[in-house]
Amino acid sequence: MKSSDTPAVVHFRGHTCRDLYKAIFDADAPEQVVRQLPPQSLYMVVKSTGLQSSSDIIMMASMEQCRLLTDFDLWTGDTLHEEALWEWLALTDETESLELLQKFIKIVDLKLLAVLIEKYVEVKVFEEPTDQPPGAGFHTPDKGHTWIGIATEDADKHFLLARLLALIFESSAELFYQLISIVSVATTSMLEEESYQERQKRLAAEGVPEPEVAAAVHAPYSLAEARGEIEAKTKRSHVDDIRSIEPLIYEARVAKLFAELVRQSTNRDELEMEFTYLMNAAVVRWGIDFSSQESVLDLAERLKGAINIALERMTIGTSYTIKDAYESLGLGKLYRLGLTELMAIRTKARKIPLEGVGALKDSEPVLFAVVACAREAFPVMPIYLNDDGSVESEHGALPAGHRPFSTVKSVATVNASLDSVNAKIQA
Repeated sequence: MKSSDTPAVVHFRGHTCRDLYKAIFDADAPEQVVRQLPPQSLYMVVKSTGLQSSSDIIMMASMEQCRLLTDFDLWTGDTLHEEALWEWLALTDETESLELLQKFIKIVDLKLLAVLIEKYVEVKVFEEPTDQPPGAGFHTPDKGHTWIGIATEDADKHFLLARLLALIFESSAELFYQLISIVSVATTSMLEEESYQERQKRLAAEGVPEPEVAAAVHAPYSLAEARGEIEAKTKRSHVDDIRSIEPLIYEARVAKLFAELVRQSTNRDELEMEFTYLMNAAVVRWGIDFSSQESVLDLAERLKGAINIALERMTIGTSYTIKDAYESLGLGKLYRLGLTELMAIRTKARKIPLEGVGALKDSEPVLFAVVACAREAFPVMPIYLNDDGSVESEHGALPAGHRPFSTVKSVATVNASLDSVNAKIQA
């Protein structure tokens, strides 16, 4: 019999950030919903809502969830995103209490706070207490033994750092002295590197693979290999040790066959888990920051497009269905198959001499844009170029932007355009 103290599991499907946000605040027990969400889903909700508007959610989240929120938010590549750290330090609730800041101090890697202290705080320690400050702007928290000077002309940052240090001292003088002493034994680069490595381990436990593993997920995979596996009725591998992050799948636009595969799936949870793993591997492989939600969702569209291309390759002109292709290859090999075609486009585009491409910028702007988009690390196509090669202008002008490859026809169109560029340059 279930203990009355054990919270019941909340069942709902939160396809998008808006769905999840609504589920939280429509629930009888919002905290229960928040704490059952994967941290990455919760992070996407916070990013879509805005950090300063998410104080209620952050207060309801568990310490472990909040720690992972900062792991996603406070980094640009392997470097501390300092402005994001200041934004967390500025968090308050409607009553302007310090409860959120107290929680943040408990969950954030203290080495990151030490980075701020090393950069902006000058510390003077005296064996005998003194009433005389060592310089203008210094203040003492401990009756003259330690003097603190904050070296920033930014009034907001000065206030936030002074408030942070005061709260740490009031909560734990031992921790305060530990933090201000770290700067004498460790450089900023040492602190960031150690913090980054610890963050990577925590993210790996959440289904975000290390770079070496992410690279293997993106290894080339040929159409011949795929057809051989489907002929042999190979069974796909299973991903079942991570939680699915539904906004990664449903927040971004979806290509036709991929959408049909999702609709037909008899085990939606497993498909979502595999896509989540692929997306996290792709974020790592292509160097996207989790904090850039727009870039993450753009990558999701590219990934779906590559899978869609592979599904077309496996089903057009064959007796196989998209379900057959998925059951043999799984999303992982389908992604690799589609991506292999896109990498061939990138290789062809990058072989075109840049001086020849530059000459097309004014005379052939469509072809110029096609080459530029195809040369990207993860190739795309101009937003105005249709799969059949026709161009859609807006009031006579070509709109800016790109879109993912998602069909075999789009691949053929860009390949033909690149051949045309080569022909023009060689003429």
